[in-house]
Amino acid sequence: MPKEQFLIAMRYLAASVSVVSAKDSHGKLYAMTASSVTSLTIEPPAILVCVNKNASIHDALQPGSEMCINILSNAQQDISNLCSSKDSDMKRFDNDYWNKDEVPFLKDAQSNIFVQVDEIVGYHSHSILISKVLSVKNAESFNTLIYADGGYLG
Repeated sequence: MPKEQFLIAMRYLAASVSVVSAKDSHGKLYAMTASSVTSLTIEPPAILVCVNKNASIHDALQPGSEMCINILSNAQQDISNLCSSKDSDMKRFDNDYWNKDEVPFLKDAQSNIFVQVDEIVGYHSHSILISKVLSVKNAESFNTLIYADGGYLG
């Protein structure tokens, strides 16, 4: 199968934009835009997140660690871009978008899904994190940032 055809097919797969955020045991903050986030089960509530093994956040996410999956609102394209570039790694938290008290989370996200990593499955260049949902905070109305065909929709 040609890789190019697969990449084109994935561009046609519209998805909400999420930023995964965490704090390691030394208090260092991490955030990355995640393109592969999906629900796994409702009972118990669980979610899958795929993380590239080269991502700076990768080693901070171990079984038992907590993170937040921030589903972005339409007004948060700048946050998506900030958290997707390695060049801006050190600037991701130099703003007032975040609550950094415990597990860092975006204050004005569409949803904040707080999870604990349960299992990690390695698959080539990525790790698949299976996480149990601890709590959820949702906005009052639907206004989710969507990405498809190489750009934001809406």
